[in-house]
Amino acid sequence: MRFDRQAMLAFIVACIVLGVSGIGFRFAIAHLNVHLRKMPVELREHFSRIPRHLGEWRAHGTDRALDATIEETLGTDQYLDRTYVRETEDRTIAINLHVAYYTGIIDAVPHVPDRCMVAGGFVAQGQPFYVDLPMEIGGWEVDADHTHLSSGQPYPVVTFADRITGRPKQVRMPIGEFRMRTTEFSLPSQPGARVFAGFFFIANGQVTASPYAIRALAFDRTDRYAYYCKIQFTMIGDSDLDVASFSEHVADLAEQVLPEIMRCLPDWAEVEARQESST
Repeated sequence: MRFDRQAMLAFIVACIVLGVSGIGFRFAIAHLNVHLRKMPVELREHFSRIPRHLGEWRAHGTDRALDATIEETLGTDQYLDRTYVRETEDRTIAINLHVAYYTGIIDAVPHVPDRCMVAGGFVAQGQPFYVDLPMEIGGWEVDADHTHLSSGQPYPVVTFADRITGRPKQVRMPIGEFRMRTTEFSLPSQPGARVFAGFFFIANGQVTASPYAIRALAFDRTDRYAYYCKIQFTMIGDSDLDVASFSEHVADLAEQVLPEIMRCLPDWAEVEARQESST
């Protein structure tokens, strides 16, 4: 079988163009400092090291271990599922805390309660909405020596007592406003109960309540590394439980647990410094 000379020439030219284009694309990517493949960055400590006593909050029962099938659906084995309780004059407040960590992945669709909880038998009452977290952050200081490179803002820092030595310890907090993407549910097995689940993400040193903002924060093309962490709070109450009381209780727990979560997550200022030194 003989090939037409012009067809053969066109094929050879096309192969050369494709080869040169591939080399040129890789050169351009390197020259522009674009990283399409993200490197993982490990936790500094596992979430199980978060104290079981946090101010007035106490862990109730043992941490929940998910089975292999649920872990596979969750997409990570680095998580914490724990219930904290706080006693008041007339009732016990219980909040389930779920923290899940993802790193090194190119893209992701986060697991959110308005999908996962429905699969677990809960019934969503309307569409998700956003709620501000009334956290007391006035005591947070500013790290004037370290600026988040993508946002250009200095990191806030919190000083708290080390749980082992008791000595003051500083941890950098994420950049951004604290809000929750919240959904109300009913539970057929508990008629009359009101259930609220709210969450936010910490991604590459910034905070967002939008699952659609993860790609913008954790998959910046100029970042060599990438991580994000989902922090979710779920509360079941009677007819007196409303959005305002849910957000207040979550804010109270979040003020206590968030510095401990940040102590476990990578220090993004250090990651950025390592990234800068390697370019």
